[in-house]
Amino acid sequence: MLDIEGTTSATGFVVDELYPYSRGRFGRLLTERAAEPEIRRAVEQVRVLLGEPDADAARIERVLGAWLDEDRKATPLKTLQGIVWAEGFANGELVSHFYPDVVPRLREWHAAGVRLHVYSSGSAAAQRAWFGHSPQGDLRPLVDGYHDTENAGPKLERASYVAIAADLGAAPERVLFLSDRAGELDAARAAGWHTAGVRRPGEPYYDSGVGGHPEVASFVELEIRTAAGAREVPGAGTGEVRRAGARLAAEAARFAALGWMRGTSGNLSVVLTRDPLRLAVTASGRDKGELTADDVVLVDGRGAAVAGTQGSAAGAGRPSAEAGLHARVVRLTGAGAVVHVHTVAAVAMGRRRPGGIVFRDLEMLKGLGQPADGPAVRLPVVANSQDMDVLGDRLAEAREPRMPAVVVAGHGLYVWGADLLQARHHAEVVQWLLELELASERG
Repeated sequence: MLDIEGTTSATGFVVDELYPYSRGRFGRLLTERAAEPEIRRAVEQVRVLLGEPDADAARIERVLGAWLDEDRKATPLKTLQGIVWAEGFANGELVSHFYPDVVPRLREWHAAGVRLHVYSSGSAAAQRAWFGHSPQGDLRPLVDGYHDTENAGPKLERASYVAIAADLGAAPERVLFLSDRAGELDAARAAGWHTAGVRRPGEPYYDSGVGGHPEVASFVELEIRTAAGAREVPGAGTGEVRRAGARLAAEAARFAALGWMRGTSGNLSVVLTRDPLRLAVTASGRDKGELTADDVVLVDGRGAAVAGTQGSAAGAGRPSAEAGLHARVVRLTGAGAVVHVHTVAAVAMGRRRPGGIVFRDLEMLKGLGQPADGPAVRLPVVANSQDMDVLGDRLAEAREPRMPAVVVAGHGLYVWGADLLQARHHAEVVQWLLELELASERG
């Protein structure tokens, strides 16, 4: 059972992006769509809470604004916010936020047969929109159900958790609740649930702690037991590294099939933990189209194999010397995954445009989170070096914040993203842009 704000996603994004968005649209919603049953019900709930049965639309709009300022978890406020947000997500004006460690873990748990549900103070409609319009695509297939303060009850009351477990048809001891608020965790534990407090630096409840509940800094650290009793190893243990190896092998096979990883060239990495920084990196000298889950090495924040893990899986081998650059990219950008491919277009355009490659007025730029008709976007080109510290310095100096990629002249392309899926999508988009420029030059 997943909380959203402070747990899967940044509270600051909700407060700084979504709250102002809804505030500016409440007035129109209350006047133009007042007859709709859901809006009419929410308005009546506001009037009851105020003790003002005759409160008009202007009065209700002011109250909603005041509740936003208080960050009040009032059900009618959340209902109306959910309606506004759902429309904003649907028309492309809004995109949700997830911490980099969350989506890969949700995919793993779902694949392992773990049932995932959401319980948030935001309305169920808003939750569906949130998971349906993430930077990593539609995540709703991962989620079995959505619970809010209207269909389940207040999050600080034990009865709400009892009701949810009954609705799920699950024994309380089979449910794990993840939240950043000690009060919510207390209520869940009182209902017989397992609990884990998620403490992320910068979140509003970070300094308050999570009481006496087990504590993690990210989803990577969580240990989950499936209904069959299979164990998920937390952190960067051997099992976690091997699971990362399976994901990396699948991605490498895709790139190899495209011809972007000829011979044994190229490498990929994914972040497992950030404090300390640990990455799973594809092993050096292996055919990237034939990697297995064991062809992976755990490296530290400098790209060196972590003592005791190199060779811990059959045939794990050694990390590429370029693992250090992967780690540097992660430290610079906060990325969750890095892809390095050797494509002809990247090498050719790096030679032709040593000062960088500029793209503008292309729909494909949307795949990098940039508007098609916005300012020009530059793909940096840096000189190659066999010294990863030197190459990392060059990348740091040349990096463009709006471009999640860099061309290393005479070598290839480095691309990154929040997770492996986003890194792959970014690589595909950048490669398309490079092929277009190369084709244009050829006439």
